[in-house]
This record gives sequence, structure tokens and C-alpha cells, in this order.
Amino acid sequence: MKQSIVLALAVMAAPALRADVTIRYQSEFKPTAALQPLMGQFMKAAQAGSEQSVRMKGSKAYTTAGNWIQIFDFVKEEVTLIDPAHKTFATLPVSQLADKMAGALPATAQTPDVQQVLASIKSHVDSKATGKTAEIQGVQAEEREVTITMDLPMPASMNQTGPSVRLVMHIWTPKKEEALRVPAIRELTGYQAWQKYVMNPAGMLDKIFGKMPGMSNTVGPMFDELYKSPSVILRMHMEIYMPLLAALARQKAGQGQAAPAIDPDAPFMEMNQEVAELSSAPVDASLFEIPKDYAAVAADDMIREMVKVQSAAMAGAPKPAEPK
Repeated sequence: MKQSIVLALAVMAAPALRADVTIRYQSEFKPTAALQPLMGQFMKAAQAGSEQSVRMKGSKAYTTAGNWIQIFDFVKEEVTLIDPAHKTFATLPVSQLADKMAGALPATAQTPDVQQVLASIKSHVDSKATGKTAEIQGVQAEEREVTITMDLPMPASMNQTGPSVRLVMHIWTPKKEEALRVPAIRELTGYQAWQKYVMNPAGMLDKIFGKMPGMSNTVGPMFDELYKSPSVILRMHMEIYMPLLAALARQKAGQGQAAPAIDPDAPFMEMNQEVAELSSAPVDASLFEIPKDYAAVAADDMIREMVKVQSAAMAGAPKPAEPK
């Protein structure tokens, strides 16, 4: 394991040995039929910002997620954030990105009761290889199934048993030998290792969730499992089950209130993500240059705008009723 990490980081530091890479993902979100009319705005925003891509050349990576662009310099350990809508950009050390992301989030005003409920949530993560294999974009891949359950303390009147929330993820990654056979997978594996050990995404999420008391212990185990291995994800299918919302809907219906019929044994939401393009074709070097008509702005201002846009998109998500 340690030797593979050293090799990956060594490759990242040797631009002359590296191949150009393009990987592009397409995603699809599908809520349960009962909630589709309520989630129209949220789903539209989620789908619009779901396409992701990474292009690599030499010691740099150009990534897109929704309307935002990031350029990573592996040697300088810097990231440049680009906002095409406002023609602005900001460059900062990668080591500062987590603190600035956390600083841009508003502190949540939570009552002691809410904090106690969050702190009492128990999470469990189970991961196993399924033995299933497939060829994805010419790459031999194998499947890993990750199941996350969350248990929330609920009033006896809810009549809800078992996990309150359950996530099941089917994750397809290249077989280890494919990094030697496929140049694009080799480069992307090095990029994933650089992200894990230089950017430390799990640590970044810890800082962000520090603004939301109780959330770090709740979702931390899930991200620890996802970032445990710096593998390239080729395909992922995720199912989210929400028995908690089904119990809330039954309670409301029993009180004579209108409520959607939610099947606790059916996925509340499904998400599919798959590589739509994987290529080692040459990447235009001009892609990594900042357009001359773009203005430099403070990184704090840029990140606050990113958070604001994401928050506005999430505002369309339906809010579950409080249990009584």
C-alpha cells in the first residue's frame, strides 16, 4: 500500500513522464415517485450541476463541477478557482482551501435539544467486495458495496423500527493491474493519491462539518470509508432509504393530514454516476491559462459566492415535518 502511494506521488511530480487525461462523468437523480412533484426545483438544480470532469496535462489538473472550475498545480500545491459567470478567479494554497470553505459556511443556530439529538445519532458502515466484475470504458472493473446506516432516537408514537436512514452504494473501480495497462487510469490514480494525501478531503469535511455540531460523528465514518482507498470511481449507483420519512408520513396521515405515501422498503432517492468519457488524447495547454479578461478577486469572496450558489440550489429541497 505504502509503495503504491509513493509511486503515485512520484509520478505526479514527474511531468515529463505523464500522459494527458480526460475523464468525464454523467449523473442521474431519481426520487421516489411520491415526492417527484415536490422536488422538481431541487432535482432540476441537482441535475444541472451534476456533470463533472477532470483534464490533466503535465503537473496540472483542470476540473469542472457544475458551473465552477478549479485548476490544480501539483508542484506548487495551489488551486485556482474560476467563476465563468462573473469572469473572476482566485488562487490560493491547497492547504488553505478547507479552512476557507469552513469559514464561508454560516454557523448553524442549534438549540441544545437539537445538538443532543444529532450527537445521539449512531452510524455504522459496512464495506465488502461483491465479486462482480465488468468492463467500463475499456477498463476491467470490480464492485464494492458500501452500506451506511444511521439510527436516530424517535418517539415511541412513531412506530418506526430498524435504521432511520440507510444508504447503499455500489462502487465500481479499476482492478489494480489496470493502472499498469491503461495510461489514463495510472494518471488518475496518482491524482487521487495526491488529493488524499495533500488535499486531505476527509479532513476538509471534518472542518466543514465542525460548523454543524453532531454532524461530524454522523457522516464522518461514511467519508472515511469512501476516501480510504485512492481508487478511480468508474461507476456508482446509490440508493437512499428513509424509513424515518415514511414513519412521519404515516403519522401525519393518521392525524388526518395530507401526506405522500412513502414506501419504507423502496429507495427514497437513487443516483447513478458513470464515466461517459475516458481518454488519453492530448489536452490543449491553453485550458490551464486564465482568460485575459478575467479579474482576480479575494479567495474568501469567491468561496462565499460558491457557498451562496449551492445554498440557493439546495433551497428547493423539501423539508420533512417535525415528529410530534
